[in-house]
Amino acid sequence: MLGVSSLLDWIATAPGSLTGWVREYAWWLTAAVAAGAGGWAAGWVCWHGRARTVLRRRAAVELVPSAGFDPSEEAIERHAARLARVPAAAGWVPARASGVRIRHLCVDGKLACRLEGPGHATALLRLPAFPDVDVMDAVAGVHEAFRIRFEGVPPLGEHDHEDDGPEAEPVSGAWREGA
Repeated sequence: MLGVSSLLDWIATAPGSLTGWVREYAWWLTAAVAAGAGGWAAGWVCWHGRARTVLRRRAAVELVPSAGFDPSEEAIERHAARLARVPAAAGWVPARASGVRIRHLCVDGKLACRLEGPGHATALLRLPAFPDVDVMDAVAGVHEAFRIRFEGVPPLGEHDHEDDGPEAEPVSGAWREGA
């Protein structure tokens, strides 16, 4: 049984023996830390590469309702539940690439809803959501939102837009990309 004096002796000598052990095995500890950091970095690069790949292969469908379209609350809930299952249907995908984007736009004078999601969940996105809605494949580049670029204007910082009020001047030099 350890007595108080032997415990105090161990506490007094432990830092010296610990530093001696660290000095003796320093290169092993350095190698273990370097291997762990390298493994983490390789995993991070692979995961972000997978996210970029999935984002490039997104699928899009357009839902165009008929003139008499009037969905029930239950039908809307079913459709929302289906959209909530898209990330699970996409499989092992990074969270930033598994989301569903819903865009409302006008197609030939009719309101349309464009659903964009991971390519692996295309079948789920193409399922007919409502009885009076046509599901069409979205044509790439058609009905895309234009990006607005500003020439010679630095991007807004975190606190730059606090002073914007009704008397704020519009930014000059704006042009639409693709126009």
